Amino acid sequence: MPVPPVPVPRAVPVPRARRLLAVLAATALTALPLTPAPTAAAPGSAYQEPYRPQFHFSPARNWMNDPNGPIFHHGAYHLFFQYNPAGTIWGNMSWGHATSPDLVHWTEQPLAIPQDDTAMIFSGAVVDDRTNSSGLGTAEDPPLVAVYTSAARTPDGRQTQSLAYSLDGGTSWTKYQGNPVLDIGSSDFRDPKVFWNDRTGSWLMAVALSDRHQIRFYSSHDLKSWTRLSDFGPAGATGGAWECPDLFPLAVDGDPARTKWVLTVSTNGGPQHSTAVQYFIGDFDGTAFTADDQAGGYTPPAGTLLNGFDDGTYGGWTATGTAFGTAPATGTLPGQQPVSGFTGPGLVNTFLGGDAATGDLLSPPFTVTSRYLNFQVGGGNHPAGTDGETAVNLLVDGQVVRSATGSNSETLDWTSWDLGDLVGRQVQVQIADHATGGWGHVLADQFTLADAPALSTVQRAHWLDHGADFYAATSVNDEPYGRRVVIGWMNNWAYADKIPTSPWRGADSFPRELALTAEGDRTVLVQRPVKELEALREGQPWQGSDLPENDTRLPLPVSGAALEIDARLRAGTAREFGLAVHAGDGHRTRIGYDTATGELYVDRTASGNTGFHDSFAAVHRAKLPLDGNGRLGLRILVDASSVEVYAGDGTLVLTDQVFPDPSDTGVALYADGGTAQAESVTVSHLSSAWPG
Repeated sequence: MPVPPVPVPRAVPVPRARRLLAVLAATALTALPLTPAPTAAAPGSAYQEPYRPQFHFSPARNWMNDPNGPIFHHGAYHLFFQYNPAGTIWGNMSWGHATSPDLVHWTEQPLAIPQDDTAMIFSGAVVDDRTNSSGLGTAEDPPLVAVYTSAARTPDGRQTQSLAYSLDGGTSWTKYQGNPVLDIGSSDFRDPKVFWNDRTGSWLMAVALSDRHQIRFYSSHDLKSWTRLSDFGPAGATGGAWECPDLFPLAVDGDPARTKWVLTVSTNGGPQHSTAVQYFIGDFDGTAFTADDQAGGYTPPAGTLLNGFDDGTYGGWTATGTAFGTAPATGTLPGQQPVSGFTGPGLVNTFLGGDAATGDLLSPPFTVTSRYLNFQVGGGNHPAGTDGETAVNLLVDGQVVRSATGSNSETLDWTSWDLGDLVGRQVQVQIADHATGGWGHVLADQFTLADAPALSTVQRAHWLDHGADFYAATSVNDEPYGRRVVIGWMNNWAYADKIPTSPWRGADSFPRELALTAEGDRTVLVQRPVKELEALREGQPWQGSDLPENDTRLPLPVSGAALEIDARLRAGTAREFGLAVHAGDGHRTRIGYDTATGELYVDRTASGNTGFHDSFAAVHRAKLPLDGNGRLGLRILVDASSVEVYAGDGTLVLTDQVFPDPSDTGVALYADGGTAQAESVTVSHLSSAWPG
């Protein structure tokens, strides 16, 4: 396949020297010496407002969310997006439009597909109908066709699939008079991804049945009449609605004979308990998708069963109140939605007579003999210590020391408590239902002491990104270099309408190329920023130099708000080690590794402006083994209001927004509780992708 053209960088990096930097314990980052960023513009000027991304696409003004219908057509990349032309919060949903010659330098175009009096324009795809199969153009002038969800302005909010077409290369669009082209009478039927299916010689649609946690596949020969093929799901993480599916083939290690298919699904039940994109690797036969790990259920670690509630009694556990009755439930109770996910015939279910029942179930005291207590939990999400809690609690001397809840779901999921600090102690389990309103009940089962933790469905699922700000990822149709390039919305539904940006709100991730590689008997998804990023590198990259022995910190003599950092760090005796970016007087975003937990993390608790939402100041973590030599490789893209962290040779990515003071541009290495080594660090300044 051809290699995408990349303009020659303004300066060619010198070969990277391998230098050893001893980084001793650093208890806190102090104010760092700052040097001016290589480019600057007057505050408030176009595309130079505070927090304005410099190499991530954002609209000049107003609200943006999901990227829609990216396609390469007639020498340009076209990106459409969910857009509110009238304000900076969600609403009036229409399709915005931008174009780029290289996935880096974007020019915003006039509004593409506006809402109307009957419906808003939700997410979808764009295809090049080269043969004019739709009849919406001519053989000489075939159309671009947008397939999108019409969200009706009716009391039921019905969602149907509709068409619009363009005969001038995507500048202007006409809605098809025969809309909608697909209607199943649902208010949770959205976000079609459409592409040409070579295997069947027809168009293929993947669309979300959001409330059912399913993806449905349809085929069509003319984009107007659609035939149902199959459904996939529920599978993987189902804690939030499913949206924005995509389906595409990837050759394992570039070998077409070993092609697999990847299905991506966005959900609000991700690894940070919010916005995320999960993926499944499997096979698609032209009609149905089958995930490689779809067959068979999950087997948790073996251990000592304390109570599985399967013998028709509570087994010595003491019930008080009205919520538990005289014996465990055997499934769904009258008036309850279907209960699933429990093990064996019995479980604790406090929906006895409805949510109004309350009470407690208390285990006898027992001695902690293993590090982990694993169990299944479901029902309401009312944490311990709140009015009307619905929780499973661990008590020591009558005090709550661990707690877990359901996720407002009738599906039980595995969870685990690390009791390493309590081994040898006497403890009790309390199942507390003190709520009388909606989701005022608890589901619980299979309390087991074990030497290893049970994993929840979220932990077992595969995620494109483990950060808090990556959603609605969709791939570019007709990508000219044979790559699979995806773009996601770099935001989070928990606080998307509150981020402190003006006059715009919303940005996209930097485009990523996806690939599959074999690791033993596993097939692994690998991500990397598209090569076109290199066009933004400017000046001579900075490379690491020796740190004097016994220095307690290492502020680097380089700074900037738009940077690419390539680092190779080696674990030593430190509990945590890594890099800090956007560092200044008391502020920094830490990108580091926790040797005790084996986790990579982004810590934005002191990143700057965090007070606009309670959940923003957080540490986001993901499991990542160091390589065989104890090394951590990082590639970090730093922009004015984001960090994208690629680790494990691209097998793990974390994307987080941050909102630092514009003066916080420092970079530093750190180690807490011991030493670490920096074998190499290269920092490249990135120029602005905006005009001017």
